[in-house]
Formats: sequence, C-alpha cells, structure tokens
Amino acid sequence: MAQETITREQEREREYRNVGKPVQRPDGAGKVTGETVYADDIQLPRMLHAKMLGSPYAHARITAIDTVAARQHPGVEAVITAADLPDYKLNASNRRGIIFPQDEVLFHGQPVAAVLASDPHVAEEALGLINVSYEALAPVVDPIEAMKEDSPLVRSALHDVDRSEERGHVTVDVAEKEQSDKPSNIASDMNFKRGDIEAGFAEADCIIEGTWRSGMVHQSYIEPHSTIADYEASGELTVWTSTQAPFYIRDELAQTLGIPENRIRVIATEVGGGFGGKIYLTELLVAALAMVVRRPVKYIMSRREDMLAATPAPFAQVEMKTGMKRDGTLTAVQAKLVYDSGAFPGAPMLPGCLLAGGYYKCDNLDIKGYEVLTNKVSVGALRAPGAHNATFAIESHMDMMAKQLGLDPLEVRLKNAVEEGDPLPSGQPYPRIGLKECLEAIGNSEVWKRRADSARSLDTSGRAGQDASRRRGIALAAGGWMGGLQPASAICVLNSDGTVNVTVGSADITGTNTSFQQIAAEVLNVPLDMVSVTTGDTKTAPYAGMSAGSKTTYTVGRAVKLAAEDMRRQMLEIAARRFEAKPEDLEVADGVIRLNGAEEKNLTFARLGKLSTNFAAPLPAILGSGAITARKMAPGFTVQAADVEVDTETGEVTVLGFALAQDCGFAINPMSVEGQMQGGASQGIGIALSEEMLYDSEGRLLNANLLDYRLPTTRDLPPIEAIIVEVPSEEGPYGARIVGEPSIVAGLAAVGNAVAEATGARVYEGPITPERVLRALGKI
Repeated sequence: MAQETITREQEREREYRNVGKPVQRPDGAGKVTGETVYADDIQLPRMLHAKMLGSPYAHARITAIDTVAARQHPGVEAVITAADLPDYKLNASNRRGIIFPQDEVLFHGQPVAAVLASDPHVAEEALGLINVSYEALAPVVDPIEAMKEDSPLVRSALHDVDRSEERGHVTVDVAEKEQSDKPSNIASDMNFKRGDIEAGFAEADCIIEGTWRSGMVHQSYIEPHSTIADYEASGELTVWTSTQAPFYIRDELAQTLGIPENRIRVIATEVGGGFGGKIYLTELLVAALAMVVRRPVKYIMSRREDMLAATPAPFAQVEMKTGMKRDGTLTAVQAKLVYDSGAFPGAPMLPGCLLAGGYYKCDNLDIKGYEVLTNKVSVGALRAPGAHNATFAIESHMDMMAKQLGLDPLEVRLKNAVEEGDPLPSGQPYPRIGLKECLEAIGNSEVWKRRADSARSLDTSGRAGQDASRRRGIALAAGGWMGGLQPASAICVLNSDGTVNVTVGSADITGTNTSFQQIAAEVLNVPLDMVSVTTGDTKTAPYAGMSAGSKTTYTVGRAVKLAAEDMRRQMLEIAARRFEAKPEDLEVADGVIRLNGAEEKNLTFARLGKLSTNFAAPLPAILGSGAITARKMAPGFTVQAADVEVDTETGEVTVLGFALAQDCGFAINPMSVEGQMQGGASQGIGIALSEEMLYDSEGRLLNANLLDYRLPTTRDLPPIEAIIVEVPSEEGPYGARIVGEPSIVAGLAAVGNAVAEATGARVYEGPITPERVLRALGKI
C-alpha cells in the first residue's frame, strides 16, 4: 500500500475549520470600488476647513506675526497662532506636546499658524496674507556634524522626553540614556556590551570594516493625515481621524488638554495606509482649533504638507567592524549606530542596536547607539522602525566575510543563527523563534535555486552568454523584528437570530478583523458568515493597544479567542442544565448544541439568542469577554533572496526575482499573511532602489512630492515568491506571531548583496541608485 503524502493544507483541513484557511477580506470590495468612507468623506454641519502656514526656514526665531489682512479676507472665519490657542500642557521637547511654536521654528514646514474657513480654497488663499517676521538661524542638517562638540545647537535643551509611542512598536525592558545637562545635539545614547571585543577580533581570521548609510524614507501611504474634531458646549470632544492608535490618542489628548478620558471619543476612520506613520500627529492641533472656534474643524494634509511635516523614517549611519573564524564562526561585532531624529527625540535607536547584534550568536559585542537632533522634520515609524538601517550593515558584513573566507553565505548564516534561549544584546533571552527555519526555507526557493544553476553555467561559459555590460547576481539577507506588547480586550455577543457580533477596539489596517472573524468562528465551530467583527470607538469598544509593532493579531486575537471561549462556555452551561448533562458531554457545530449520543436533544444558537434577548426572556444576554496582558515577545524573522541585473554602463539595477521566507508562527489567514509579506518586500525594494528624502544645506526638502520622490511601481517589481514558515509562538492564538513588519527589513541588504555579487563592487549607501553604482565601479 502506497504511503499517503499529506500537505500542510490537507493537515489544516483536517485540524481546523476556519483558521489557517485563505479568506478574502470582506472590506476589500468597498475599497476597490470607492465605496469605503474615509475621513475626508465625512461632512458635518457648520464644519470649517483648516489650512496651515508652514515655516520657510529650517531654523529661525519668530519675531512677529501679523494676521490682520488674513482675518479680513472674505470667507475667513478665524486665523489662529500660538497666542490664540486654549490652555494646554505644553511640552516643547516632544513633537506631540507642541501645537504651534511661540518663538522658534525647528524644521522647514513646521506649522506656525492656521486659517479656518468654510471653503478650503478660501483658507488656502488667506495663508498668503499672513505676514511672519523671522530671524533666520543657522540650521544643523547633518547628524554626523551635529554630534561634534563645536556644532551649533539644533534647539533648546530637552526635558521630560516621552517615548511611549516608540514602546508601541517594540517593547523591551531597556531604556535609553537621555541627554546630559551639558548642551548637546545628542538626544540620547546607549551601549550594549558582551564578552571581550578585542579578544574576539584577535581570534578572527577575517575582519571586515565598513560605514553604511541609509536615507530618510517616507511611509508614502495613499491617504495623507486626515483629522476632524468637534468640541461641544457640554465639554465633549469627538475626534474622527485616520489612525492606528485611537486609545493612545484619547489618552494623550486627555493629558494634554486636561479633559477626562470619559469626555473624549476618538473614532478611527478607515486608514488609507499607515505603515507605522499614523499614530498621533495632527489630532491635538485640530482638537485645539475646534475648542477655539466651537465648531467642527477638518484638516486634511496635502501631499506636500505630509512629506514636509509628518514623521518619516530616519536617515542612519552605521560604522561596523566584524570578525569571523575560518570555519565561519562569528567572533566579534562592534558597531556605532547614529540615527537622525530630526528636531525632536523619537528615532528608533533602540531596535537598531538590538538587531545589529541580535541575528547571530556572538560572544563578543560592543554596540553603541546615538540619537542625534537636526533641524529636519522629526522622525517616526516605518514598518519595523530602525531595522532596515542596522540590517543593511550586519547582513552586508556576513556576505563579505563569507566571500573572503570562501564560505557559502547561506551556510554561514545557518551556523551562527540565533535560536530559542540565545541572548539579545540586552541580555534578554529569545523565546521560541524560527530564523533557522527561514534560512532553510529560502534555500529551497526558486530564486536561490537559480543561483546554483547560474553558478554552474558560469563555470562552463564565462558569463553565461550575458551582455558584457549587464551583470547578474543573486544574494540573500536575513532580518527580523521583536514586536510590541500591550494589553487587549474583546467582547463577543450572541444575537437573537443566533449570529455573533465581536467588538474590538483595534484599528483594522491590515485585515486583522478578518482574522478575528476566523478565530471566533473556529472556537464556536460555525461558518464564517455567522460571525461579524466591528471596530468600535474609544467610548463603545473594549480597550486595545496600537495597531503597530505587528502585535494586533498576537494580542487582540488572543482576547477574541478568550471572548469566544467565554461565550461558548456560557452556552454549554445553559444547554447542560436543560439536558441534565455535563458540559463536556455536549458538542457544538454549525450553530447547534447537541448531547452526544442523543440527537433529539439539541439547542440552536438562534433559540438561545431568543431566550436571552426577547421580552421577559428567562436568560440573561449571552456576552463573552476576553482580556489579556502580553508580557512575552513573539519575534518574527525573515530571509530574503534577490536576483538582480546591473547595467554597468548606466548603473541601473533591475530586480528580476525576489523571494522571502518568513516565520509567522501560524497563518490565521494565509492570504492575508502572503499579502503582508509581499507588500513589505515591495517597500523594502523601494528603499533599496530609489526612495530617499533629499535635503539641501539649508534644511529644505527638495523632493516633497511623488514625482520627485521615486516610489516603485509594478514595472519596477518582480514576481515575489512568499514562503510561509510556521514555528508556533508560545502565547499567540493558535501559535500566531508577528507578521506585518519583518518583511520590509532585509530588502536593502539583499539587493545590496546581489549587486555586489553581480559586479564585484560594494555600494555602501542606500538607496542603491545608478549614480552610487557607477561610483562604486569607479566610473564617476
């Protein structure tokens, strides 16, 4: 008898009914047909439109503001400066703690005044009538120069720096060392040490040193920042906003404006792309404007405003020195990471330092990190903030050492890859992780197999028949992300017709509500269409943390599972009493509870719904609740392979193929997981090839639009092979772990390694533009 071969999909079919199956997002149709309502679609009676006047200088003192002409412009309802704002808890050290500057602007485009009008075009016209007198100051634009003791200061000294938003993306028990009393442009620094770094280099047979630079990158979401606020006479504040973090915004507004949290309602509208960049930015500003005029106020950033004054991902420079033995053992990693924080603290120095020494086992580490202030817009998160910068350095070094020692780059990584129990640079041990499994999976990818085939062809035919100016290379890089941790809760309610409503407080930015629907339906053993999931607002929904740090399914998903289990338990107890049986003697399937062995004894969900909701119902409403606290990380790793062609005459790099293997723990919805993997990889390719915000010496952004800021299009992207790896986490629902962020991390490093493989020349700065390729080749 032939042995039966069972695929992963067949195993899932046998084990699970709903989870682990590909499910289309129910909200997808509305998005592609234009029916979905976004913040800009919302219209309120008496609503005013706000337009902002931004500073033309990167650093200047405000000596006077004349708003008379603007106030007299027909149709203008109000012109508001710092002097007109309501009382609030001003904290000039934090970007979200200041609305308009009173006397000093710190970056080009920083808002200094607002015009309100019923017609947005009228408000735009009136901006030109505001006369602001400035005393220009010398801007500090280069973070490396800013670190020098003789550098001009970017701003006044920092105090009471709040890093709560950063903790929403990565949660580890490590603190940055804040700025000392001595005036400096270094906002904070840290140092991780392990072993004896000099001894590590002494035992190395190969030592590589390099300085790696990666540009400032915008999140480039389709929908810019969009917020509406209404402050009622009763003292109730309502905010509609495109955000990943409604409860966080509520908490911040309450603290800053002095309004109790129960008087604030934050409604997370549909988010037209966030990628970590839509946590909290314009909400305080718009709420304050509404409080001044006592009318609803809408502020929709233009694309230019968003690029000038949102929170892009930072520029970083990494100086790295690594050592390796002849057998491929990594002996030492020494690094100095400098992140450009812009005019306010908030750069992702911590995760960068953790990951620079966190992918591979190494007894000797010395990793220093610096968060440096400059007169540029303050930075924020872009999908695994700070990770691609550090990964570019360490993964380039792994390839360079392997090549110098004549070792296989995949085997070298397998030899050194971290596993469960190995320490992070901070000393915290890794939980169960799947880096090695991802490395093994990428080795079986079509892209990596082509590398072996091309190597064989080159052995017999020189350059395998290629045009002499076109060189092809295939290489890989690993990457990962720690993930964030926050409490979460959910409720699950039985309706009178037997269907189920699940309510959560997390913003659905990646299809997580579809995964929650699958989880609840799995627990209740019902078809998916019997369950619906709704995201409530901060007054109607149970608490949830930010939809950031790739933690939404990992945390809120657990709460949904508990809520559905609580609801199931209540229904089984009711049925057990009616049947005079034990709950464990009952089974639940397709909306019916049956007594095992007695088919005639059954109770439908619909019957239970009526018994608990009708007039004079004998049963209380059936409502399951679930609440969790998350204390254990579930890091996610990825390994990515890039197949590139380089035109050595023009420097143009074309990505011909791309593959990524990623450990998601357990794919609740494989279709969604694949989409997340391919989307993140696409962004990683954009960072690798073209995306970079360019500033002149005066701190002015030169490419504040999507014509000059080059995003990858479908013509730039190859087919992306997504390989799902499943090493279950200890606490995630059904073993699920973080998914959304690891996929962006390794693209720059993988493409950089492939370009070096193709040309023999190493590009040390991303994006890897034609000019930089030609410079590496010595042609310019």
